[in-house]
Amino acid sequence: MNTPRRETRSMHLQNVQRLSTPLRIPPSPFMKNLGYGTGVNVYKLERSPKCGKMLSPWAVKRISQRTRNNEHASLFNSRIHEEANILRKLSHPNIVGFRGIIKNSDGVETLALECCKTSLGTLLEDRNEDNEGPLPAKYTLKMINDITRALDYLHTEVKLLHGDLKSFNVLVKGDFEICKLCDFGVSLPMDENGLIDFTKNPKLRYVGTNLWSAPEIIDEVEVIDCKADIFSFGLIIYETISLVPPHTLFMGETSDRENSNSSNLADSSGAQLEVSEICENACGTRPPLPQAFQLTDEYNIIMEIFYCCTNESAEDRPTAKTIWTMLQNDNVNDKENQTMQ
Repeated sequence: MNTPRRETRSMHLQNVQRLSTPLRIPPSPFMKNLGYGTGVNVYKLERSPKCGKMLSPWAVKRISQRTRNNEHASLFNSRIHEEANILRKLSHPNIVGFRGIIKNSDGVETLALECCKTSLGTLLEDRNEDNEGPLPAKYTLKMINDITRALDYLHTEVKLLHGDLKSFNVLVKGDFEICKLCDFGVSLPMDENGLIDFTKNPKLRYVGTNLWSAPEIIDEVEVIDCKADIFSFGLIIYETISLVPPHTLFMGETSDRENSNSSNLADSSGAQLEVSEICENACGTRPPLPQAFQLTDEYNIIMEIFYCCTNESAEDRPTAKTIWTMLQNDNVNDKENQTMQ
């Protein structure tokens, strides 16, 4: 099968954007709520059949009603606009697909996206509530495989730092058939050397979410690189084991995951509730693992990747491509061992 020419893909994207413009988005109460983040809600838009053909649903993202009525409305609306600008330039199977953006008469923008079943964060919440223990290793390995592919594409081809990696920003289709990275509203461009120099670009600002942030982010160093994403990715792996956000394991029942979800955890805009002082002091460190869980050998490579990703020094962390290669080598070794047995 021939690869489509770049011009053909460009025309297709333009058509998608033109078709999205007249799309009518119903009021929020008439759509199913898929989730929420800092200042925004995500809904499921069921599209009407066209020419007798069923159309797949879209996810639509817009600032929440509560946010619209406060001083942060323009900030979060601009993030949606910026996310659309980024997503329309990206093309990767492990990054959520862009479908269009629409502005209403009030200036509120609605971003239309590929619709996925759920987020990894929501799945982990459910497992925690049902006391099911760590996510099965095969699912965590699938997530690592897919998201490192997305990160390698962002870091090497696009030169983009995601800037807000956490389990709630990993989407899952089907029964872990594929995992996709989402939420690019606070992503930052890297230079040709893969660096972000805040002294040369004073307008750039790392937002992220403190509980998942790397030590260099917490310490506000002047130059960072893609390894800041890698540290945050390591904490997503931690979540698949602990089933709670990093640094919240010992907060107690009054501060459980339900009270620590993606909308309550403060990003550096200060627009949401602040996490506890205990959590704040732990940010930028490798969180302790729960003692109760006994992990089988199939988790060995997962734990190895977790420890590598959460090294304090950015230089000691692997690249996304290195992590992906580690997985492939481990798969080869497993097959060889099975053959020998």
